[in-house]
Amino acid sequence: MRIFALGAGRRVTRFIEGRPEEAAELFGVDLPLLPEGHAFAGGDPRLVVELHSSLKVRVAAFVAGVYESLAERRAPDPRFAAGPRPGGDDAQGAYLKLLTEITSNIIANDRRLGLLNLFWLAHSKEIAQVIDEFFQNPRVKAHIRYQMHPLLRGFYRNAHRLVWQRVRTTAPDRLRYNLGDDFNQNLIESVFDDQLPLTESGIAQINLANVLIDQNKRFRVTFAEYKEISTICRDRLRAGLTRREPRLLELLAQRLSSIPPAQYGEDKTEQKLLFNPHLLTYLVTDFEGTGEKLRGNRTLRQGAERRGGWGELLADYRDLVDAVRRTEVIDLLRQGITLIPPGLDDRQLKQLFAEGRLYRFHESLEVLNSARKVTILFADLRGFTQTSEGAVSEGELTQHLYRVFDPLAGIVKRFQGTIDKFTGDGVMITFGATTVSKQDELNAVRTAIALQELMARFREEGKTRFQMGISLHTGRAQVARFILDETAMDTTVIGRHVNIAGRLSGSGGKGPEEGGEEGERPAVPLPGAGKPLDVWVDRAGVLYNSGIAASQDTVDSLAEAVAMERQEGERGSTYSFQDPVLEKKVLIEYVGDAKFKGVVRSIPVYRIVLG
Repeated sequence: MRIFALGAGRRVTRFIEGRPEEAAELFGVDLPLLPEGHAFAGGDPRLVVELHSSLKVRVAAFVAGVYESLAERRAPDPRFAAGPRPGGDDAQGAYLKLLTEITSNIIANDRRLGLLNLFWLAHSKEIAQVIDEFFQNPRVKAHIRYQMHPLLRGFYRNAHRLVWQRVRTTAPDRLRYNLGDDFNQNLIESVFDDQLPLTESGIAQINLANVLIDQNKRFRVTFAEYKEISTICRDRLRAGLTRREPRLLELLAQRLSSIPPAQYGEDKTEQKLLFNPHLLTYLVTDFEGTGEKLRGNRTLRQGAERRGGWGELLADYRDLVDAVRRTEVIDLLRQGITLIPPGLDDRQLKQLFAEGRLYRFHESLEVLNSARKVTILFADLRGFTQTSEGAVSEGELTQHLYRVFDPLAGIVKRFQGTIDKFTGDGVMITFGATTVSKQDELNAVRTAIALQELMARFREEGKTRFQMGISLHTGRAQVARFILDETAMDTTVIGRHVNIAGRLSGSGGKGPEEGGEEGERPAVPLPGAGKPLDVWVDRAGVLYNSGIAASQDTVDSLAEAVAMERQEGERGSTYSFQDPVLEKKVLIEYVGDAKFKGVVRSIPVYRIVLG
């Protein structure tokens, strides 16, 4: 999954709009990867992470050691500089050893999921929390918070580089295949290099007056210089808006399209405008306005002379702007990560891991459980194979499939499914394979109903004459990610439940209407005598399906997600519920137990129709 679906509409941002295009400018067009988020009760995506229990302890000892060396003006530990070697009994050596073991294990487990990015986001969140807690002690010297960054950066960059070089030397194919040739390290490097992701626990805590102090060597621009440049640019922006400058308004409409013009004058919006690099370039290149005021400002003139030119001063200012914007993106991403607190009930942890919702970063454990409960939908056209063997060209058949299946993608997206694969005249769709939702089974039912309504409309319009058989089955399956080449992946689900779902979509033959030949009668009496039945099981256990067939497992899971009325009758159980999304009543009727070759137990089958 490409990251940066930032959801800024739900979260307040200070320096950026929150659009993916901004992230592409900051981190590269080929954006870094993160695993898919999971839908929780609140509806927001969350990546649930369990970090090694010793990491936070190691970080606390490491931060205390760095602080002590700076406070007492001792020479920094050589492990902060280039070429660290993990090992030793000291706290820093133990921390470095643990980091390299964990990240080595991540690379071994990663299959282009973005696990390495996720780890550094989660661990940097933990680091920032430790640093924040450490400097809340009134007895510590506050300025060292920013003075320590070169040592932090050196330590983490070297830990990362050490693992990278080791894997590249011993198992180069692992890097290429597990991470991909185009693995983008910009996110990790920003965590290390931009200071603020490590020293600030959130974007709301950033106060540039505290950050841009003399002891902070990360940013060359001083707070006085920052204030002077931002004030001059702000005044120029306000003047341009007052005059309604056509080029300025056009630039704002193009580059900050999510901000309504009526909000340009608001303080919170003004700050976002002044941190936009395109607008900033426009303002500072106004030589007769902004340029003249910059050159006439004593503080800025001295700063430019000290650096050897105006270009260097403005580059330092732009460096700060970009670092702050990258930090806000990282902060938004970290808000989507839930760190498992120490002492969480073991049963809860096992449940999260079993559902594939928990990422565990330890030295040698499986990072992510790829086996999870999924609902699988198979849909097949009835009679298409027989038609393809007749006097019809391959081109005509292909165009017919396009006409039938092209609208399918929109239906699947609407109900949060994933198209796993097309199988000629059929399709396999999964729910819960990439994201977990309490409505997976219900969304699968909605998708099946929408597909049958689409097919009915196509038959009425003469666009097709085929029926469609759809099956729904819920069970545990393994989510497998097969590497096709250095850049391409194929993700699918495998296991016995996938096989069962495929069997349920099949049909035993043309089949009779109710009251047909003795050997082909349904196993249980069904309503609608004299009318064609779309799903039934005959007395031999053969399934006939030209409608929507669902397994008992799917019905049981559905009953946990939606309030259903249940009636017991001569035919067996019948369920019904009113769906608020489809705005229709859904009936689920038991039709019999199907028997499949190679499947030990018979499968109770239900037909799903609209009431």
